[in-house]
Amino acid sequence: MKRTRHTSTLHSDFKMAWNLYQNAFPSNEKRELDIQEVVLKHEDYHFEVIHKDEEFIGFIAWWQFDGLKFIEHFATLDLHRGKGYGKSILLDFIAESPDNILLEVEPPTTEMNQRRIGFYERLGFILNLHPYQQLPLRKQGELVDLLVMTTPNAISEDDLKKFKRDFKKKCYDDVIGD
Repeated sequence: MKRTRHTSTLHSDFKMAWNLYQNAFPSNEKRELDIQEVVLKHEDYHFEVIHKDEEFIGFIAWWQFDGLKFIEHFATLDLHRGKGYGKSILLDFIAESPDNILLEVEPPTTEMNQRRIGFYERLGFILNLHPYQQLPLRKQGELVDLLVMTTPNAISEDDLKKFKRDFKKKCYDDVIGD
């Protein structure tokens, strides 16, 4: 599979991925397009569209931090689920990174959330139970109670606090503001 980084909203591949993004995540866990346009230009943000044999499969959006990669959003098209593509994409992503990788998940309060956590655990991610709230990704958004998963190592509460401070500075203050 091929991942291609996009820094503009004008490409047709970005538009396909944006449509998937809009349908795959609840509104309180995603950005508006005008904010996304600003984020795409950030040197440490990677919005990568994924193809297999020229067919659109999905996307992965991630941030580079010092010693850490943060997968902010990841989705595959419904018609490609159950084919092992998501597993393959994430295993490749993990294999090419010497850094710890962090992602957010909703608490295991529903069967779907439990299945998603199980999927990540089978790939080597560890569910960390430290208190965590995602900053609003949209204007007038609210904090979202989530949990974080990491691989290959668990994250300490102090390191999670550092990540939250770094994320706020790099990915939030300069984009959305207080």
